[in-house]
Amino acid sequence: MRFRSKKMEAKYRQRRVLVVKILDEFPICQRCSWKRSTDVHEVLSRARGGDILDRDNCVALCRDCHNFVTTHPKLAADEGWLRHSWDKYGDESRPE
Repeated sequence: MRFRSKKMEAKYRQRRVLVVKILDEFPICQRCSWKRSTDVHEVLSRARGGDILDRDNCVALCRDCHNFVTTHPKLAADEGWLRHSWDKYGDESRPE
């Protein structure tokens, strides 16, 4: 198992609290509006500069929709479930 620093472990403890709040607030998947939410997805991934503690960057999804979003990034981006790093501040255009 990979070691996490104390700083990152503290951040993940906060993340777990946020996940519980989001799933309580949105018990039904925000994408399909049909199944029970089980996952919290970051629209702007950590690898692209997103923050796992930013409430505005998180959506509640069912497992099927979360799998769809991760396996079909182009369609998910078109639907608004994924953002690119150049969209970090809401700018939909690519940098020049």
